[in-house]
Amino acid sequence: MTGHAPARGVTDSFPSVAAFVAAERPESPVHLLRPRRLEALARDFVAGFPGDTLYAVKCNAHPLVLWTMHRAGIRHFDVASPMEIARVVECVPDGTMFYHHPAKTPGQIRLAWECGVRFFAVDCVPELEKVAALTDATMRPVVRLAIPKGSGAVYDLSTKFGAVPDVFEATLRRAAQMGLKPAVTFHVGSQCLDPAAFRLGIEMACASLDRTGIAIDWMDVGGGFPAYYRLTQAPPLSAYFEVIAQAHHELTAPRGIRLACEPGRALMAEGGSLLVRINLRKPDAVYLNDGIFGGLTETYWGKDQLSLPFRLLDAQGRLKNGPAGSFAAFGPTCDGNDKLPWPLDLPQDAAEGDYIEFNLIGAYGREMAARYNGMHSDRVAVIDADFAGHQAEEIV
Repeated sequence: MTGHAPARGVTDSFPSVAAFVAAERPESPVHLLRPRRLEALARDFVAGFPGDTLYAVKCNAHPLVLWTMHRAGIRHFDVASPMEIARVVECVPDGTMFYHHPAKTPGQIRLAWECGVRFFAVDCVPELEKVAALTDATMRPVVRLAIPKGSGAVYDLSTKFGAVPDVFEATLRRAAQMGLKPAVTFHVGSQCLDPAAFRLGIEMACASLDRTGIAIDWMDVGGGFPAYYRLTQAPPLSAYFEVIAQAHHELTAPRGIRLACEPGRALMAEGGSLLVRINLRKPDAVYLNDGIFGGLTETYWGKDQLSLPFRLLDAQGRLKNGPAGSFAAFGPTCDGNDKLPWPLDLPQDAAEGDYIEFNLIGAYGREMAARYNGMHSDRVAVIDADFAGHQAEEIV
């Protein structure tokens, strides 16, 4: 955090989770951020992707995350709300923002414009005309193309936003008629398991450009790059970069188009984990101080596709191993559905007062947490060591 004030809600840094648990034994859930790991991931992405990397702020808007992305060389930010715009202005004032929500209110558009946003996503002529009426000729409409369902993603993101080719092309034509300089974007869906989906998007966009005769200089291939959960069946990120680089070489570079992407999960997942406490142990179940209405919300939607790595620590921070049993895991609320979608294989001596650290929560864990039953924790701690199993294993 060199050169910045301490991030809101962050405790002092600790060398390891073991040291944090031993020192504090927290009774509330704690989101653990690993800026060293996050910076390494971001630098790898900046070096590997054949174009510009935007960070999708929606997956984790914590100030420390934005500062770390900036330190790693990221200068472009995908924002989708006034809060995210304000956070980028506050934390990385030299950043370039792309307002990639295609359904905005007039007040949101005015605020974004006043804050320096010049790139606005649209997926239809009415949205284009609304944004244009509230800005000026320097506004860059980023026209969003819908990708066909079944492109290999866990979450399909084209059922809500994105234009089918006819509407996409009509919106491009209208932008050109208005004297604006359009750009193009698409999104293959979150946690995409098939690199070929990115080539499909580039091919579809280029086919539409050919039909309209409109030249562009910027194409954002969206996010969707995967994180690697316990059961994830996906090739390495390098395979995605290779597919995109080849498509760029064949299709977009000859047209003078620069590529961009807007990863969130792939950049952020390994950069954070969630530390929860076992509040009650029963013979075949554990009751945790966080669950699907809190930092584990996304597991409810992702099920086995988002099966999280985890480990058990005792109240002194020591790793617990031994013969395992299968435990149902319940969250703290009064709702009977507050239960993880998969059992936890924990050591049989798991006990009240032990801690479970769930990894790959850096993306969406904090941002999706609700305040149901008043059971919510914003607490964040900084951990220097990586989660065990990654490049520099933590010693406990």
